[in-house]
Amino acid sequence: MKKILIIIAILFAFLGSTYALYTYLMQIGVDEGYEPIQPIHFSHKIHAGDNQIDCKYCHSGARSASMAGIPSLDVCMGCHKTISEYEGEEDTANGYTKEFYTKEIKKLYQAVGWDERHFKYTGNSQPVEWIRIHKLPDFTYFNHAQHVTVANLNCYACHGDVDKMEIVRQHAPLTMGWCVECHRKSNVNTESPYEQHYEEVHKALAKKLKVDKLTVAEMGGLECAKCHY
Repeated sequence: MKKILIIIAILFAFLGSTYALYTYLMQIGVDEGYEPIQPIHFSHKIHAGDNQIDCKYCHSGARSASMAGIPSLDVCMGCHKTISEYEGEEDTANGYTKEFYTKEIKKLYQAVGWDERHFKYTGNSQPVEWIRIHKLPDFTYFNHAQHVTVANLNCYACHGDVDKMEIVRQHAPLTMGWCVECHRKSNVNTESPYEQHYEEVHKALAKKLKVDKLTVAEMGGLECAKCHY
């Protein structure tokens, strides 16, 4: 009897340690909450929030490509050629003063080689080494255009309230389980012109599955090859 109890205790210890190891390994590469400091401070709170600049104005790739893309500094200069000083609200408690923001604009000028006194480029530009925040594994494919243009998904659904973030952080875990759960509960956007061509197909499939509305999962959104190929 004593030997049996010892074996059971060893078995439970093994299962417990295996579960703990599995839990630890499942967290590798999950960077939820990652919030790096960039070489030039860019306040999404000011740009997307206070000034209500559309996300896709800067991240134009989200409309038509798999990558949303990091906007070039030329996009920044489209506004900042004439906006050389910050005149908005301050957050002095956290050190975000007018002087702080103006200093960051000067960093932009230095990077692109902009002479604000003579209102011209000097040709002496410097690359900015932005720190990437959102990154999926190399074996995973994600298409922004499919979600933004076809599904009409709001950027905030995945990236959180960016318009309230002074420093952008990774809002969601971006794990496979998180994506799969979204596909299971999200209905297909049949109002999209890209989906209207398949209206009869949608009706036939909904009838076959005996549902009123099709979810992305029912349209093949759980197939492995959709994201891994």
